[in-house]
Amino acid sequence: MAPAWNNVCFDIVGLLAGADLILCGVLDVHIDMLVKLGLGVSVAFLTVLLVVESFHIFGAGYFRFQPVVVFEIYAIINLMQIAYDYDPRD
Repeated sequence: MAPAWNNVCFDIVGLLAGADLILCGVLDVHIDMLVKLGLGVSVAFLTVLLVVESFHIFGAGYFRFQPVVVFEIYAIINLMQIAYDYDPRD
């Protein structure tokens, strides 16, 4: 799994999801599919990063990732709440 997660294509997916959310926010775009796709891919991307960092923490004993893990859990919960509450008609 490590070669797949260390691939540049994986990083490009996260970059495109973030760029999608930034452009939707800056340009005030309310296209339901774009916003939900950006939020969903961002949550999936952060969840995969959380799993990888958990492997480092528990498997390799690299405990410097703990603050990042707390931030990612907070970000995942926030993004899921935004996706749940998002209504393009507002």
